[in-house]
Amino acid sequence: MSHSHSTPENLTDIITIWPYRSLSNKGFLILMAVLAALAFCIGLGFFLIGAWPVIGFLGLELVVVYIAFRLNYRSAKAYEQLLIHQSGITIIRLSDNGTETRDELTSLWLKAEIIKQSGKRKLLGLRLHSQFHEIGAFLPPAEKSNLKNLINERIEKARLA
Repeated sequence: MSHSHSTPENLTDIITIWPYRSLSNKGFLILMAVLAALAFCIGLGFFLIGAWPVIGFLGLELVVVYIAFRLNYRSAKAYEQLLIHQSGITIIRLSDNGTETRDELTSLWLKAEIIKQSGKRKLLGLRLHSQFHEIGAFLPPAEKSNLKNLINERIEKARLA
């Protein structure tokens, strides 16, 4: 793995892969407002019957939900980028903390494939002879299959360019 920041001169395509997040920031704010309103109503009920310490636990639950969602959104900053060029692929991985790694796979025999790991888990990766470089680990299985086909199509297109 190298940390060079050069782009291949014969670049033919770029595919960017990132984790899917179905809840937008606006949706998150609405969810937190609804949870806070529910916690307030429940807390008020417990306060009126004299069980006021419950209010603190309800507040703690809100804090835990907020932190869990923020950590989830932070992990969504990670992505992978595939730079497809005539002689192979450069895989750029950016972690959620900003660390970048690069793998250079140069071969005309490069192809994307899915292999089954123990259980039902499927791994999408780039095969170069006996080497397998996993990509898109955060993707659901249906998307891995579509992405495999797209990558192989783009690799073939780059070879012919």
